[in-house]
Amino acid sequence: MKDTNMKDTDIKNTNVLGIPVSLLGKRQLLRIIEEAVRSGRQLTVVAVNARKIVRAVRDPAVKRLLLGFDIFLADGQSVVKATARQTERITGIDLAEAVCRLSAKTGAGIFFYGASEENNLLAQRKLKEKYPDMVIAGYCNGYDDKDATDLIKKSGADIVFVAKGTPLQEQWIMEQGKGSGADILMGIGGALDVFGGKVKRAPKFVRDTGFEWLYRMLREPKRLKQIPEFIQFRRMVRKENKQAYHRIIGGSLCRGKK
Repeated sequence: MKDTNMKDTDIKNTNVLGIPVSLLGKRQLLRIIEEAVRSGRQLTVVAVNARKIVRAVRDPAVKRLLLGFDIFLADGQSVVKATARQTERITGIDLAEAVCRLSAKTGAGIFFYGASEENNLLAQRKLKEKYPDMVIAGYCNGYDDKDATDLIKKSGADIVFVAKGTPLQEQWIMEQGKGSGADILMGIGGALDVFGGKVKRAPKFVRDTGFEWLYRMLREPKRLKQIPEFIQFRRMVRKENKQAYHRIIGGSLCRGKK
């Protein structure tokens, strides 16, 4: 989106290695979502983490996919630190829970799409216990989902949680979700498994220190294979910062010679 004078519903972006990161706090983002639902403006939301950025740098198709979104969450402390301008870390799961509270307040209907049948239903039940007034418009698991778009249309959902993992959820949002009639389409990864209690999230003090990724790796050793991408991300950011520094210094020297 184009940068304009900042209004409550405007979205400004910075970027990390060519991938946008939205300069938003959670409160402002929720106001934007609420206004979009009220006005019928469709917005797509993607959580941007170090691994997605590395994949986008390596693969032009992934980069094109991500650039099609409207809002880019800084989902990871490493991404927040890499931004040239300060922004707030907003994870997909934290935003999803905040949207459930918003549904309870405004009556916006949420469609739960993804995960297994069992975990999807568990997540709905647990969230409904926590937020009794939230509106569940419908659901579809992530496996028997050929008719997902039609189900969402028929449900009249305002908001769709897409929990299919990366890049499947992003592909679905861009290729099919936009035709669902929903106002807000957001990828939430494995959030339904966490909401339903099948996967334990890191304690808050771990999340606050930025080491949730390490906690998840220790609990799920299969995630250790992701470490090279984290290392690659840091190298790419250091290289980009070094090049930017030399461009600034070089430009200053050139101006000084005039």
